[in-house]
Amino acid sequence: MVLDPHRWLELRRFRSLYESGAMSLREIAKETGVNRRTVSRYLTDPASVAPPKRGAAGQRPRRVVDEVAPLIDAILRSEILLKGRVTHEHLAQDYGVTINYQRVKLYLQERRPRIAEELGISPGELAGLHRAVRGRSRCSGPGGLGR
Repeated sequence: MVLDPHRWLELRRFRSLYESGAMSLREIAKETGVNRRTVSRYLTDPASVAPPKRGAAGQRPRRVVDEVAPLIDAILRSEILLKGRVTHEHLAQDYGVTINYQRVKLYLQERRPRIAEELGISPGELAGLHRAVRGRSRCSGPGGLGR
C-alpha cells in the first residue's frame, strides 16, 4: 500500500515512540488505522524518510504485451482471423517471445476489431468471416460432421 502524504506524516509522528519502545507496531497500527505490516514497513525502513511516490496519475500501467504489440498487430494485419493459439506459437517459435498465452488472447480480442476497421472490414463482415471459418473447421475434413 502506498500511503498518501498526510497519512505518511501522521505515521511518521509515531517513529520516535516506536524506536524508544513506548509503543509497539500493533498499538501504532490500532491508533492510526493503518495495517500493521504497512506500519512496520514505513517505520523500520530507513529509506522512508520522504513521502512515498505514486505512479503518474492518469497513465495506465504498462502491460507485458505492450512490448510485442506492434509485432502482434503486424501478424493480425497479414491474417486477420489467425487464432490466438497460432499467434502465440508463432511469437514463441519465430521470434523467441515468451509471453503468456492468455495475454496474447486478450490482446487479440481487444485489437482485432480495430485492425479490421483499419483494413476496411466492418464488424458485421468480421463476424461473418468468423462464422464461415468456424463452420468450415468444425464440419469439414476428416472426422467432421460433413454438413
